[in-house]
Amino acid sequence: MVKVFNLNISKASPSSENTAAVYGDDIKEVPTAGWRGWIGALVAGFVAALLRLPGLSMPHAIMFDETYYVKDGLSLLNFGYEQGAVEGADATLLASGGHNYLGIFTGQPSYIVHPPLGKWIIGYGQEIFGATPFGWRFPMAIIGILSVIMTARIARRLTNSELIGTVAGLLLALDGLHITMSRTALLDTPLSFFALAAFGFLILDRDFVRDRVRDGITYKVRWYRWAMAFTLGLACATKWSGLYFAAAFGALMLFWDYTLRKQYVPENQVAAWFKKDVAPALLLPVVILVTYVSSWNGWFRSTNAWDRQWGATNGSGHFNALRSLWHYHAEMLSFHTHLTTTHSYKANPWTWPLMIRPTSFYYGSDATCGAPTCSQEVVPLGNPLIWWGGILALLFLGYLAARRRNSAALPILVAFAAGWVPWLFFAKRTTFSFYSVAFVPYTVMACAIALHYINNAVLTRKETSESGEVTRSLKDYPDASPVKRWFFMHWPIVIAITAVALLTWYFYPLAVGHSLPYDVWHSKMWLKSWI
Repeated sequence: MVKVFNLNISKASPSSENTAAVYGDDIKEVPTAGWRGWIGALVAGFVAALLRLPGLSMPHAIMFDETYYVKDGLSLLNFGYEQGAVEGADATLLASGGHNYLGIFTGQPSYIVHPPLGKWIIGYGQEIFGATPFGWRFPMAIIGILSVIMTARIARRLTNSELIGTVAGLLLALDGLHITMSRTALLDTPLSFFALAAFGFLILDRDFVRDRVRDGITYKVRWYRWAMAFTLGLACATKWSGLYFAAAFGALMLFWDYTLRKQYVPENQVAAWFKKDVAPALLLPVVILVTYVSSWNGWFRSTNAWDRQWGATNGSGHFNALRSLWHYHAEMLSFHTHLTTTHSYKANPWTWPLMIRPTSFYYGSDATCGAPTCSQEVVPLGNPLIWWGGILALLFLGYLAARRRNSAALPILVAFAAGWVPWLFFAKRTTFSFYSVAFVPYTVMACAIALHYINNAVLTRKETSESGEVTRSLKDYPDASPVKRWFFMHWPIVIAITAVALLTWYFYPLAVGHSLPYDVWHSKMWLKSWI
């Protein structure tokens, strides 16, 4: 059913304080349109590719939870559902060169606890490039690069700033945790990608509605809203924690709808909000659910998948397949809510933003570095400047949101909270710090905005003249060449990005698994809890 949004106005006029006046720090000038607006994002994407693609097949090993998702992906491709594997399957698969690997499967269904979409993605990488480390990691690398580009574009739209968008993209490109997660076949990177895409559609929907309401233009369908629901469904079909983003983004969307009506049409605003915004939004969970259930297509088409015949053997009636899936999900929920297994790299969610306990994905000590003792480790260790500075940046965004100084602050904080806060209620559960890849795109957006404020504060100074105290900036001194002038206007940001890049270079061997002399490796363990 098509809903027509009509405010019964010829030219909307705000009934309360104008948004531009409320958010006094917003950049009013719209950035460059067309292909030029993509330059910064593509530069950030190029940097991301340079740091994620080289040596993608190394180490030649199955790292951490790749032991589950690599084989699950292959099983989905070949059987439509996850089968169990024989003992020693990892070594057999690595030795196979990506060929004649079906002997690693037992033919019996395997009990798995995550939806299938992320494993399908890993499986298709192996279908294209072979069942090799490169094949199962390549899709994650592409998703990671695309995430960098999307982050830059979303930050640009949120702030009306090419510079802030580019800085956000570069920071994500340079972050060690995101680099490692983009080179490892786990589910958290596609989860982060789909949630980020949904966030982008949320912002597009907000702007679409706001611009048309402001100009008195009616519209029939909010396509970006449905695209958001679809990508949230994809996120949930990767990991259930996509539900946290669905709840947060849905609430923020309805909040914006209400404030828009309050601003432009104050009469009967609550009734109109329920009728024209809340009621149609009730269809969004249906889109998410249909998308999610569709990802189980292989399970539905099989006869031997885990719990596939539960409905038929436990009572009779219609919808046995759906009853079986419901029962299976009850088992999965029980697993997740009671998972308290001791693990040496278990990390309390309260410590994730502080990066106290990173997860070691791989460690080897073969003498491959030219020194008597070597260490080769892959660890998703975030860039300290981004992560520790990001805490301050997020607190600063909290201040901007509370004071209504910058309209980008609230959505970034909501998205960050969706990726982190729900986990705080499961502090006793076995969780790992690399789950935070879901919220690091919003951390770098906060950092980019904070750097923008720092840059302006450093460059703007007050001088006294005969006419009194005036504010001047380097914009008042146009004698320098364009390049020097640009540098003069942005040198604090340039220094910050350079410092981040130097730290990325310093920690990069740990992100990708380069073999190092033991003493060199140990010197990079700044905290004892990193070992």
